[in-house]
Amino acid sequence: MIRYRKNITWIVLVYMLLAACDDNVIVPAYEWKGTTTATVASLTPSKTKPVQTESISLKLEFVNQASDAVKSILLKAKVGSADYTELQTFTETASSEDNVVTHEVPYVVSAVKGTVITFDMVITSQKEFPQVKRTTVTVN
Repeated sequence: MIRYRKNITWIVLVYMLLAACDDNVIVPAYEWKGTTTATVASLTPSKTKPVQTESISLKLEFVNQASDAVKSILLKAKVGSADYTELQTFTETASSEDNVVTHEVPYVVSAVKGTVITFDMVITSQKEFPQVKRTTVTVN
């Protein structure tokens, strides 16, 4: 009889466990937003620790993919905690596709020792949002 009660108890416990489980909520259908393409790009300073009044060179390189051709490149600089300033804009609509495009931009360091200068390369293509490459140099 005790064995019979244990079996009934286990059956009731398993039933309660299964009855307590909620059904999975059906998730809403997903919406296809499109595909993403990242432009292979780099922003490289000639020196990472320049001294004040030194001229450095910023090398901007990217692959102009035919599937997402680059419209323009904007180079911006931020000295310390100041706002960004635009250094140069390149219109790339006439650049050859599926090739590496390179630009060199000179920059004279005007900040004092210890200041961090942030450079942003903003790549605008056919996609809705621009791509940003960032690098920093610290004035020595």
